[in-house]
Amino acid sequence: MKRLYRCMTGLFMLLLATSQSEAMSWKIACSVDSGSIESQGSTYVFRTSNNHCPGGIFNQRAEITSPALSVSTRVTHVFSSTISMRSKANEPFILFQIHDGRLGCSPPMSLRWTRLNTLSFDSDYTMGKGMDGCVQNRSLRDARYAGPDLKRDGTKYQLQAAVAFDGKGAFDIDVSIDGNRVLSGTYTPPNDGKFVRSSKFFMKHGVYSQQRFDYEMRSEGIRLAQGR
Repeated sequence: MKRLYRCMTGLFMLLLATSQSEAMSWKIACSVDSGSIESQGSTYVFRTSNNHCPGGIFNQRAEITSPALSVSTRVTHVFSSTISMRSKANEPFILFQIHDGRLGCSPPMSLRWTRLNTLSFDSDYTMGKGMDGCVQNRSLRDARYAGPDLKRDGTKYQLQAAVAFDGKGAFDIDVSIDGNRVLSGTYTPPNDGKFVRSSKFFMKHGVYSQQRFDYEMRSEGIRLAQGR
């Protein structure tokens, strides 16, 4: 798919400065253990919780989710927040997603903080059969990270994810750390009728991992800006 939106570093900042900020009402995804998500204004603190959502093989989840986003609207959303992780473990986890409500397979896009403290994409096509109906989307999974090693000692990073939806179920995504683009790719919906096409999208943010581990992640000044 032809690139819909090629974000350079300056363009990230320009879009955030000039576009209209959405009044996004985030809510907790499913539920969490007591004290696992605390918030004050646009700042959230995430801590270890059992996964109370159905489906899949991940055992730990503390996430917030946005309202549904239209699949048929051509629009660019820019998510931004200052994040910091504190943990002695190197367990990989998902910190941002473009989800469509499926159960079992990876969603159209997950942004993973890896065991090596870099970033990568997870992405699957689904046949709607739980874990038995998953096919990896290599176009996103093969994207290469071009940023610094991330630290789990409370170091703060300015995270931005610009997602350009084409109104037909596809989107481009550009991820930046501290104003530098570090990862980008495209999700194109499957043409094969055996796969389920997304009927809605929504964003998720927090800490979602296959294994439980002790952590505290702060996400300060969460903002979602919109441009067309």
